Amino acid sequence: MSLSVALHPGGLDPESLDGRAVVVVDVLRASTTIVTALANGARAVIPVADEGEAGRLAATLDREATVLGGERGGRQLAGFALGNSPSAYTPDAVAGRTVVLTTTNGTAALVRASGAARLAVGALVNAAAAAVWLGRALDDGLDATVVCAGWQGRVALEDALCAGLLVDRLVGHDRAEPLDDGARIALGLYRGARDDLARALFGADHTRRLVALGAGDDVAACARLDTLDVVPVYRDRQLVAGQV
Repeated sequence: MSLSVALHPGGLDPESLDGRAVVVVDVLRASTTIVTALANGARAVIPVADEGEAGRLAATLDREATVLGGERGGRQLAGFALGNSPSAYTPDAVAGRTVVLTTTNGTAALVRASGAARLAVGALVNAAAAAVWLGRALDDGLDATVVCAGWQGRVALEDALCAGLLVDRLVGHDRAEPLDDGARIALGLYRGARDDLARALFGADHTRRLVALGAGDDVAACARLDTLDVVPVYRDRQLVAGQV
């Protein structure tokens, strides 16, 4: 079975994901936020591409059991209870509740990939679990793709590094061949940076954007490796906690 990486979703044809297992990666910050929310007891996370749609959807749900989160350009959306900071998705804020989330890049990529046979969310914080999830999909005879959310249709270093990490952990799998060019590029990038991954992450363009917005602590939280074993899996238009 093949293992591929889409370095950004700009030219991705959703139909190309039919029959594939897909992990969407948006390290800074949507993937990390989703994993954190579910690890902290959220019932589900509903990814929504459009700000207006998120508000309309939340209005149809039980107000006491729903949290509306979102950002654009790194800033929390007006009228939304939470933004896109993983540290804000505490047990007090989300346990037992459904999070309706819309972000600049990550949730749009998830919606774009929603037609995949299997769909999950990966980040550095759950990389080990996400790699196991992908490995099981390969065992089941599915081709696998890592989709990097990127930044507004362009490649984002942090997502490519995480994709390369996932490929590195799967490259010895007997069904993980062939690799496409995207997977080889991501793998080479990760292997060149793995001895000091945090330093590479802190050199990313989006890191500088977040630091300028006063969200530098979020970058440190997103840089933690293999700290959570939750794999958000997409079922019935929402992400729920799966574990491996």
